[in-house]
Amino acid sequence: MKKKYILYSLAIIIVIYLSFKVGYIVSNSHNTESKAKTYLWLFKDSTINDLDTIVSIGHNRKSDIYYHYLYKTKIAISIFEYRELSRINIKNITFLHNVNLNNFLDGFSGEVYNMTLYPLPETSIMYELPFNNVFQVNLDASSTIKKRIEGKNYRGFFGKILRMSFSNSEGKHLVLFDYKREATPTLFLLYKYQGRFLVIMINSEEKFDESIINILKLE
Repeated sequence: MKKKYILYSLAIIIVIYLSFKVGYIVSNSHNTESKAKTYLWLFKDSTINDLDTIVSIGHNRKSDIYYHYLYKTKIAISIFEYRELSRINIKNITFLHNVNLNNFLDGFSGEVYNMTLYPLPETSIMYELPFNNVFQVNLDASSTIKKRIEGKNYRGFFGKILRMSFSNSEGKHLVLFDYKREATPTLFLLYKYQGRFLVIMINSEEKFDESIINILKLE
């Protein structure tokens, strides 16, 4: 009788744990949507007709949004918006080099996107993003910056990325980009617009350079 009671109690504990786990995942996962107009304001009017809005897919939740667009079928534009970082000063964001990101997925709890969508990087995003108003960009030893880019409300670089992460004030890596095959040409921008903080990444199956920034309407 005692053994049955113990087994019954263990079963209840397991059910409660699994219910809590499922609830946590559901409440902290992105909802998939397709609303092409969400970030069309980022593009110059002359480029909008060349955007494939049919395949514009978004992933939305309370803390952040991730959208991607195709331009002229070959150029992939990824847009990330972090709502809790609306007050951050992009001039204070640091870029660290030669950071070891090999162990990011150890104990990882989150979602993974673009596992087979070349030239987009495999993108791993934690279920929770406690940036605490600090945002740090980390590049691994195989990533290089060819040219730095800076404007009134944006800054970033054109270079090649193999692995890159975003971390918080405690150095905890919360988002990882992994191109896997090789260091891949990338335009990377941090952009502040009317109190909103966005990250823009551009990749292409064909050769391109930093002039691709001209498809964007950065104010």
